[in-house]
Amino acid sequence: DGALPPGGRPVSTARDRTVRSWKLEEESHLIYRPGGSAPSADSVSCVDERGRFVSGHDDGSLRLWTADKRKPIAVVERAHGTKGGGLLPRGILALDALANSDLMATGSDDGYLRLWRVRTGDAAEEDDEDDDAPVPPAGIEPIGKVPVWGCVNSIRIGPGGRYAVLAVG
Repeated sequence: DGALPPGGRPVSTARDRTVRSWKLEEESHLIYRPGGSAPSADSVSCVDERGRFVSGHDDGSLRLWTADKRKPIAVVERAHGTKGGGLLPRGILALDALANSDLMATGSDDGYLRLWRVRTGDAAEEDDEDDDAPVPPAGIEPIGKVPVWGCVNSIRIGPGGRYAVLAVG
């Protein structure tokens, strides 16, 4: 899977358990590894133009990355729950983030499109009028789910987050 942020570097996933951010002008790339025993990522989406992106993995984890660090800055384990009596995590098969917003959607084989709020840990992302308020740490928070009949294989969030188009099998 791959993603291209507006005006940014393309990002891709591979079966070798890496996520790569491509520097097209220099004909090179940066390699990001989830670490530990994390399996490969099946999907990736850019969060903003500042080099932040999210990846969805076979073990059901969601990972938030920034171009500045080679390790994820936030992780959600088993984002779509488990199957097989609670022994096997449901892998993240599809995800999409609405560019330059805090909205992300994920899909798996659990019968739900799940919606998430992505916090990058930037003071600029908060709309609070209290400038002295502490900035929440980077993270991914669930905000809702929509029942879907089948397995979500692909997601694209429409302009302004007003709708999402799904490939369901």
